[in-house]
Amino acid sequence: MNKIIITAGLLFGSLLSGASYAHFSTIECNDCSASQRLQQADTNLIDQAHESIFVVDFVNHSVSKFQADGEVVKAVTMTLSENIDINHKYNHRKTFLHSVNAD
Repeated sequence: MNKIIITAGLLFGSLLSGASYAHFSTIECNDCSASQRLQQADTNLIDQAHESIFVVDFVNHSVSKFQADGEVVKAVTMTLSENIDINHKYNHRKTFLHSVNAD
C-alpha cells in the first residue's frame, strides 16, 4: 500500500513539474554583455507581458533571469530548480548552462 502511495505521489509531482516547466519564457542572446542581456529582457518583457524571462547565452554557457518591477526591468537570482529546468529544455544542445547571479 505504501509503495502505491509513494508511486502516485512521484507521478503527480512529475506532472506538476512538467507543467511549470512549460510556462517559462526564454530568449537567446549569444555572446552578449550584461547590458545587452538587460536590453533583450527589457524589450521582451514589455512586448510579451511576462512576469519573468530567461536570457540564454550558449556561447558563454550562461543564463540570466530578469523580472519587471513596475516599469523597471532588473536581474534577479535564479533558483536551482529554474536552472535545472532551463538545462533540461536545452538538453538537445549537449551543453550545461550556469546561472549568472544578479548584481
